[in-house]
Formats: sequence, C-alpha cells, structure tokens
Amino acid sequence: MVLLMLCGGCSALSPYSTQTRLDISLTGSHQLNPDLNGRPSPTVLRLLELKHPAAFQSLDFFSLYARSKDVLAQDLVASEELELRPGERIDLKLKVAPDSRYVGVLAAYRNLPEARWRYVIELTPESLTRAEFTLDEAGLHRSDESITRAGR
Repeated sequence: MVLLMLCGGCSALSPYSTQTRLDISLTGSHQLNPDLNGRPSPTVLRLLELKHPAAFQSLDFFSLYARSKDVLAQDLVASEELELRPGERIDLKLKVAPDSRYVGVLAAYRNLPEARWRYVIELTPESLTRAEFTLDEAGLHRSDESITRAGR
C-alpha cells in the first residue's frame, strides 16, 4: 500500500505526467523599470491563471492590479505575486490547475503608458508550456516560445 502511494507521488514529477505545467523564466534587464532619475528599479509581477483571457486583455492595469479577484471573478483560477530586480533571473516550474487555459502576466511598471505591462500565455492542456520573458525599460517581452507535448 505504501509503495503504491509512493509511486503515485512520483508520477506527478515524471516527464510523462499528464498535468498541465508551465516553466517560466523572467529576466530583469539592467534597465528594468527606470525611476524618475533613470535608475533601474524592481517591478512587481503577478501571474494569473485564467479560464479565458478576454477580460484580462481588455481591463486597465489598475483594475487588474487592485481588484483582480473581483474583475476577473469568473475567469481567475489562481494567482501568484513576485518581485523581479534589475539583473535578476527567476525560473519557475508551475503545476497549473486543470481548468486553467491561460496565464496572464502583469508587470507593475512605473511608466505604464510607455511600457508593455501585460502578456497572455496560452497553455496546452496536459502538456508542458515553456515561456521566457525579458523585462526592460520598454516593458515585458517574450523572448522564447516553445511548447513540448508531455511525454515527448
């Protein structure tokens, strides 16, 4: 019985797992989110697991940042917040909820009108999606795009 439970736990970590997963890399450039004097500054990021991306793509930054649970109520599955500093790289390996089909990336830039502050990653169910982003003075940029079918 214990062996069966241990083996069941191993399958979640297996490359042959049928869970929906996201490996995401976030790199802050040395020009990330400049302040009024042009000095690079950290930025806060939110990763939002979504059923559908339409509301995330159409709402303004402040509604999404301050009231994401309210304004995305029907689409929001889960969220995570982190801070990225200039010159830092963060690599995350996430297990995504079964009903999540997208991950919205929201970056809190000081100069919102001039920066790309949102991005939507489409997930492939029961697969591994990899996404690599660079964040600089102009915003959030997808620098790599590849999707690998689980088990291949």
